[in-house]
Amino acid sequence: MTKLHYSQFYLGILLLCVLAALVNIDIPEDYLIVGLAIAVTLLGLPHGALDFAVAKSLKLFSTTLHAVYFIVAYSVIAALSIVFWLNFPASALTIFLCVSIYHFSADWRTSMPEYARISLAAIVICGPAMTFSSLVLPLFTALLLSTETAGFLIQGMRVMFCISLLGFLYFLVKMENFNKTFPKWQFAEWMSLLVSSLVFTPLLHFGLYFCLLHSPKHLHDVSKTLNITLTKAIIISVPFVLLTLLLAATLYIGFTSSGNAIEINTALLRWVFIGLFGLTMSHMLLISAWHRVNVGD
Repeated sequence: MTKLHYSQFYLGILLLCVLAALVNIDIPEDYLIVGLAIAVTLLGLPHGALDFAVAKSLKLFSTTLHAVYFIVAYSVIAALSIVFWLNFPASALTIFLCVSIYHFSADWRTSMPEYARISLAAIVICGPAMTFSSLVLPLFTALLLSTETAGFLIQGMRVMFCISLLGFLYFLVKMENFNKTFPKWQFAEWMSLLVSSLVFTPLLHFGLYFCLLHSPKHLHDVSKTLNITLTKAIIISVPFVLLTLLLAATLYIGFTSSGNAIEINTALLRWVFIGLFGLTMSHMLLISAWHRVNVGD
């Protein structure tokens, strides 16, 4: 499969979601949380589970001992990030949003200038705050933020969305003035992401983008650069996915059993995003280095 096929699949699923909305098929938020957790596990985790192979391709280690050092360092960064969130949730979420914008912008690093792709990534991240602030607020409070702090962060996301939309529109107008055209599928993808960020509920929008577009594209890039098939890439990722799930289950049981009883879906949502934060910090540092080496991918 090519990146075009992933975009086409994403657009197809997006269209089905639009049709479902038009016939008033409403998916309860609880189901979306469970669905997001499953989708992130099956489709999201594999795209980061290849980090060991990526590090090896960058020659970050050459011996078994150095490989152990890498795994320990990677895990410590993730663990410290999670501890940081538990102690400073507002700061951690703000960092997570900014890091995610930078990281996701790499999806279009070969088709857009930096300001345009950062603008599009910011639209993807901040769009839900424009039309679904009433849903974003309880999501943020479930992530350990106070209501006041969550509301302030939502206002900041709205400002960021407006600035980013202007930046993205400037890019489109500038390209039109220079008579530069893009493949229709690429333009359709960009517009669909904009619409999705404003029309679909936050969890559905994020789940569709992260699991059906970002993760497959990254797996494609890595498998192509490492000269392995996508199937082999997925197989390689399985042990790391299982190890991550074991660690996540241990953390989940430990923290939920020692504290106050909370709803299972709230706990699930909390640990999906806090866990993603921990893994993203390690993952982004490595992938940023990989992108600098493989600038043409």
